[in-house]
Amino acid sequence: MRRRLWLLTGAILLTLALSGTVFAAYGEAPMLREKVQAGLLPPVEERLPNNPLVITPLEEVGRYGGTWVRWTISREWSYIRMLMYGHSPVRWVDDGFGIEPNWVESWTRNDDATIWTLKLREGVRWSDGHPLTTEDFMFWWNDMVLNLEMSDPVPDIFIAGGETAKIEALDEYTLQITYAEPAPLLIERLCMWPNAGQGERLIVPAHYLRQFHPDYSDAETFEIFEEKMEWWMNPECPVLSEWMPVEHQPARKLILERNPYYYAVDTEGNQLPYIDTIEVNYVENIEMLKLKLLNGEGDMQLRPYIVASDLAMFKKNADTAGYRIHLWNSGSGTGPIVYPNWNHPDPDKQELYRIPEFRRAISLAINRPRIHKMVHYMTGEPTTGTFSPNAIEFHRTEKGQELYAKWRDMYVEHDPEEAQRLLDSIGVIDTTGDGWRDMPNGKPLTLRIDYNSAAEKMYIQTSEMIKDDWESIGVKTLLNPMDGSQLSLMDQTAKFDIRDSWGLSDGPNFLVFPQWVVPIDLSRWAPLNGAWYSVQGTAKATLDLDKDPRDRNPPREAPEPGGPVDRLQKLYDVAKIEPNEEKRDELVHQMIKIHIDEGPFFIGTVAQFPRPVVINKTMRNVPDGDDLPLGGYTDPWIMAYPAITNPAQYWFDE
Repeated sequence: MRRRLWLLTGAILLTLALSGTVFAAYGEAPMLREKVQAGLLPPVEERLPNNPLVITPLEEVGRYGGTWVRWTISREWSYIRMLMYGHSPVRWVDDGFGIEPNWVESWTRNDDATIWTLKLREGVRWSDGHPLTTEDFMFWWNDMVLNLEMSDPVPDIFIAGGETAKIEALDEYTLQITYAEPAPLLIERLCMWPNAGQGERLIVPAHYLRQFHPDYSDAETFEIFEEKMEWWMNPECPVLSEWMPVEHQPARKLILERNPYYYAVDTEGNQLPYIDTIEVNYVENIEMLKLKLLNGEGDMQLRPYIVASDLAMFKKNADTAGYRIHLWNSGSGTGPIVYPNWNHPDPDKQELYRIPEFRRAISLAINRPRIHKMVHYMTGEPTTGTFSPNAIEFHRTEKGQELYAKWRDMYVEHDPEEAQRLLDSIGVIDTTGDGWRDMPNGKPLTLRIDYNSAAEKMYIQTSEMIKDDWESIGVKTLLNPMDGSQLSLMDQTAKFDIRDSWGLSDGPNFLVFPQWVVPIDLSRWAPLNGAWYSVQGTAKATLDLDKDPRDRNPPREAPEPGGPVDRLQKLYDVAKIEPNEEKRDELVHQMIKIHIDEGPFFIGTVAQFPRPVVINKTMRNVPDGDDLPLGGYTDPWIMAYPAITNPAQYWFDE
């Protein structure tokens, strides 16, 4: 019910957003006050918008100061981007139960949701002091998204009825988006990808980037342009986030300081964030990262993750190292996941992987009770693999609850005898007498699990156990750890065999980010078919069709007519433009039934496991699981944990 309040009370939200909160005076950090006194910054009143975003501290109004020390195994600083919500137009709150304004202050729509009007928060500024206006959005849209030479595609959120939306700036602070068909989920989908560069961008600093754009400069390609807009690598690039990069040492260290123009204040009018600086240090692997935390050298660490098997060690050392442990729920619908490549480049394997009995057999062969005990210490729940159990469609109706249980439990039991019977029934038998099963045509069969060599221990342990389980039923299996960049390239060209080191946890509903259930992008279990869908309704749809599917840009191929991917995509086409919530739910239920009747297409292990969070004992306003509506929802990258908990209001009590 709470999830629907924003739709039912749109007029009230608009009124509140426009009226704002009036403060007698604004507070600011001492380090910024000194710059104001030195003439290096304008007064805080001039740095904040007319109606600042007000963030309510979790427990108490904090004090300014301190450095938040973090560790990462990502040379691209991926996890630091999950800390900040500043680039998102609107924001999820309460584990996705609510939506609040961000730099988009208010929104309205016509009756059938084909025309949306977004009002930007007037007076928001980039970190260099330049005003944020609709020009920044329109530059991204016209000069990047609609430019066929640029890598940014048309996001699915701006396609309805097979047509790209028309977007125009009515004035400096008003955007209007017009669709060919209804787009009832626009605002929910604008909450995604708040990290500006890890997914859809939605806005860029036009005043800075224009100088590197080929249409406005001497540049001949977009190579330099794309490098310059990666703000996590380029401290010169202005940001909207709570903290801004000020020093970048490649593969060593990233230093961020408070953004003097961040547009949020606390309930007493103090400009956020409270913490002055974030210091992010690179280490080679997760084990080195854990040692740093065990030594008390970190302040608050969620990503990259510590797992349940580490919990006893961290609890034992907590008092000595000066930290405490919180447990946040992962929200995962699969845990560590494996999925065969539906678009495999080997025709024989592609044919085999599309046989439901084969996928069911390798699911039944997995000893999930062993994984549940040894990897997750009996936390979470065994699953064949579903969308996140937190998804609203599983809770709104009794039918949704029943479908979730059926999807979760199909082929979940450990039944190696039935697995072998299924393989026998499709001709996957040992034809040479060497002890290993072969393909139905007699060719040797080897399953290769491709995974990230830097993946957290939970994924690697699970892959090793799955290898043992598959070999116990006579299916030869190889583990193939790879560098993350190589693995990404394999994903993009759809050349992986069986993929691991991922998990499905997206939400808060199916239609916000359906990529796991419905292939609509170049990744996951049917990558070429998903990429085909991603360009439909855009100018790229007709390009490169004379080339081999893997040589196209992007690599793509139409799904088999009438096959499960084709039917899932067509159901999604209808569902995403359906204004009626009950009808949308029914369409989602039809998608789930395809997964139940013809799946599994992806194979999970243990869902809903907890994520330990290491927190310096002096850090305040960091929620425990009991403070969060769902106990946490850490694993969806579109939900952006811990950004949703508002790290801008964390502070050090020392």
